[in-house]
Amino acid sequence: MLKGHTYSTSTGLSNYLPWYGNMTDCTGRQIYLVGANRLYNELLAHVIADKTGASCTAAATLCSVPFAAGSAPQKRLVLYDFRNGGDGLEELIASDTNNILQSDYLVLINLSHTLNIECEALQLGVRGFLYYQGGIDTLLKMIHSVLNSELWISRELMTELLLEGGLKKAPKATASSTLLSSREVDILTCLIKGYTNAMIADAFCLSPHTIKTHIYHIFKKINVTSRLQAAQWASQHL
Repeated sequence: MLKGHTYSTSTGLSNYLPWYGNMTDCTGRQIYLVGANRLYNELLAHVIADKTGASCTAAATLCSVPFAAGSAPQKRLVLYDFRNGGDGLEELIASDTNNILQSDYLVLINLSHTLNIECEALQLGVRGFLYYQGGIDTLLKMIHSVLNSELWISRELMTELLLEGGLKKAPKATASSTLLSSREVDILTCLIKGYTNAMIADAFCLSPHTIKTHIYHIFKKINVTSRLQAAQWASQHL
């Protein structure tokens, strides 16, 4: 997975690789800025559109980003605000109902170094990380790099990945190796029927947070990253 990618990071940060991409015009490209702070997102979306020429749309949640049309000529860029990442990657996975992680380029922004989720996030399909310290220049360079099909990761992370042999995908799930608990089977059944997390929580008298945690573990066990993939897995194994 690492082969063939340019590893780009911000200029001015000594622990990051130099940026070699071209600041080409992004006219016609689509960018989505996902986060709960509407005012911040709309202001930043305006700046991004003005500086890059791309169409930039603010969205409150990842599931608000429309499903990518199969005929779309180029992948979109989704900037996911992770400043309130208390749930780790669970909320990201649970909210990816339109398979954005696989169909588009997703970058975590406003990320804290202390979370240490980068390796797992890359395995899920995340294309890069922009931390609190990054300014507008760093943001713009990241946008151009990722839209140019590059990863945006630190020198230290790249070194760690290389020493560990790159990004190793978990083996494909089988019925014998990833047996789900009865509760997980029930939740997966509700999930593929189109129930929202809130509906599942009500059905089992559990909190939405607990349901998100169950979904996260289910997705990990069966090696999927979206509800569509979970439904496909269930049709073969349940």
